[in-house]
Amino acid sequence: LFTEDRPLQCYACLKSLKHLRNARLNVTVFWAAERSCIHSYQLLEALPELRLPNVEVAWQEVKKGQLFEKFSRSVGRLSVEGIRSLLILSDTAVFHTDADMSAATAVLSDRNDTFAVRLDLNPRVEFFPKSQLCASAPHLKPFANDGRLLLWTRSFDASKMAYEAVPRESGWDEILDWTATLVRAAQISHFFSALQGQDVQSLQQMDDKAADWLSRRQRMKRSEVSHRSACFLEPLLVTLDPKVFGSTIEADALLRWTLYDSWKDRLPRLAEKLRWSEAEVMDYFKGVGEGSTEALQCLLDPSRYKDYYLDTVQVGLAPTTGLPQQLRDAPLVSWLVPARNCEFFILDCLRSIEKQVGLSPGCFEVVVVEDASEDRTDAVLHRFAKTRPYVRIIESDGVQQGVGGSLQVGWSHCRGSYIARLDADDEAEPERLLKQLRFFEQHPEVSIVGGRTSFFFSEQRKFSVEKISQKEDGRVVAAVWREFHGQQTSRAREQICLVQRGEDVVVADGPAEYSNCRLLLVGEESIAVNPDRWQQALLPFAEVLLLRSDPCEPASGSRWQHPSLLRVASIFEDVLIGTTACFRRSHFQECPFSREEAENHWLMVNLEPNQHAANLTDVLVRTRRHEGNRAVRDEAGIHESKCAAVQHYLKKTFNAHIDMHDAAALLNFRGPRTPEQGDKLLQILENVERSFFGNYIRPSEKGDFFNDFVAGREVALERAIISMRLRFRALHQELAQVITNVPDNSPRQHRSRTPPR
Repeated sequence: LFTEDRPLQCYACLKSLKHLRNARLNVTVFWAAERSCIHSYQLLEALPELRLPNVEVAWQEVKKGQLFEKFSRSVGRLSVEGIRSLLILSDTAVFHTDADMSAATAVLSDRNDTFAVRLDLNPRVEFFPKSQLCASAPHLKPFANDGRLLLWTRSFDASKMAYEAVPRESGWDEILDWTATLVRAAQISHFFSALQGQDVQSLQQMDDKAADWLSRRQRMKRSEVSHRSACFLEPLLVTLDPKVFGSTIEADALLRWTLYDSWKDRLPRLAEKLRWSEAEVMDYFKGVGEGSTEALQCLLDPSRYKDYYLDTVQVGLAPTTGLPQQLRDAPLVSWLVPARNCEFFILDCLRSIEKQVGLSPGCFEVVVVEDASEDRTDAVLHRFAKTRPYVRIIESDGVQQGVGGSLQVGWSHCRGSYIARLDADDEAEPERLLKQLRFFEQHPEVSIVGGRTSFFFSEQRKFSVEKISQKEDGRVVAAVWREFHGQQTSRAREQICLVQRGEDVVVADGPAEYSNCRLLLVGEESIAVNPDRWQQALLPFAEVLLLRSDPCEPASGSRWQHPSLLRVASIFEDVLIGTTACFRRSHFQECPFSREEAENHWLMVNLEPNQHAANLTDVLVRTRRHEGNRAVRDEAGIHESKCAAVQHYLKKTFNAHIDMHDAAALLNFRGPRTPEQGDKLLQILENVERSFFGNYIRPSEKGDFFNDFVAGREVALERAIISMRLRFRALHQELAQVITNVPDNSPRQHRSRTPPR
């Protein structure tokens, strides 16, 4: 633990080490202080409340020019003693959530290609104040042995030679960070032995020298500095900006008041513990006055940050957290569910809504728009709604509206202050609504909150019954013939055991491929409509339909979180996953959905300047993949609708002369068809940049949105917006070398599209 002139932060950091579980901690505190703080550090050395279970603390005072020498000697001693893992920690970090250190060390021991475990990072982190960088998390993969940990591969400029001036990696690509990084003690000892003889006066100098040396080493000998890092899935800590505590003397006064308030009735006991005289203790607390501040409360009680969504590690004061208040005569949230031909999935969707945590009963309603289904969806819905008065079914009178039209119809029937959309074949995570409502409460300027999804695959399996045997405990054992499936070319005889669990009938025992499969149909009898008649319908020669689901895949979704970046990135990609979106009703005078196949993309490009959308990196919805997915079935029409949305947006907002071919070149960074088209689009993107910089990043009138999302991040946001144009420019330059012009009389005809009135 490194600390310099910050005894208050050092005190809070040491107290928070109680959250590091399943590890024995040998803490060495390297401290350097000016005269005003020396007594505070000397008091902390013997303070009883810093003696935590399984934690041994040793203190080393460091003078100028001795920091590197003492640190290198301590690291060498640790590696000799057989201690494998070293946690490099800054005094600005305070843990607010329990961290399983045995899981972190297991990554280093099991994966030799992992160099470090960053405790300060998690998928939510997007902004790095120190380097003024706005960079979302790279492609993260779950650690096979523990899903709480994620792995990623750092990127670096391999074209830079080791002897050149190598730019320091930053953000997610930083090799070694001094906030909270777990590394192998042997490797750190080896690396820092190469820096012997360096004149290091401060931690910042040692950090710079180590980062420069490691960056060069990474390019010279890749086997020594592996490119993979790891982090935890959930946030563990925060770092508070030291400026909120004032000057060094003011921060030290806050520590003295904190200790005096805790020990004022036991000062003789404290003197005995410190081995100070009572006069020395009284002299230390001399002149201490009322010193409690909001910043001090946040530092000493970091748990208040647990429910606050943070996209950066370094934070200010924690705002109040909570949920919006429900109006007396209306529900707080209306769930809007468009449904068509989903009789096998709709119950899973509605049950996931009922399983939402953190909300009191009766604070939500469910509005299901039944869009002229051709199966038994209508019967399943009416049976479900019969005993649930908060579920309302809106009929389409036999006329198919499409998803966009169904959302328009359902929007007018929603009475809640917030409207949460969910597709009928998807399932909401239990904490989805809780996380979104908290984000709305913390950021009143946000109109839409989306998130990420986790895909899972579902497929139907069929078999025919040969004979059955009913047991006394309600189980049914059946001999069945498995029908053809996939690459299977012959039928097979199997034995399975069916058990009713609630309103579902599942396969409790049988072949592995049938494990926990759910019964859908027995002959013509639907289990969702008549769950009590499955045993009567299960007769010899009856055909049975099962539903098998795979485990969820890793999280997927847009990489952009910040509202300003979402607005810009909508030119290039679909940044909002519709099934995860939750709307603040008061920000919309009318329904924001269009009767378009790509209704989500049209939603984003039609947002008014005072309407903002943000994304959470948390998984909010489990998205089902099946053979009837609309995204696959209508892929061509959805893509054309997205191109039309981009064309409409650029024409309407920036008065750009753009056609469908130009929009298709921008969408998903497909690239231009001709060099002339690439030059034209680059000019348009430059105009878009200037407009965004003037209207959102550096506006003349700065309102609440600017203070909440933009202030202090202007440089980082500008760099992120410019990076989108540079990515397209690199693609244009690459394609311009091999591209050939397409003649105007090309036989290939592209469909044109006029945006709706």
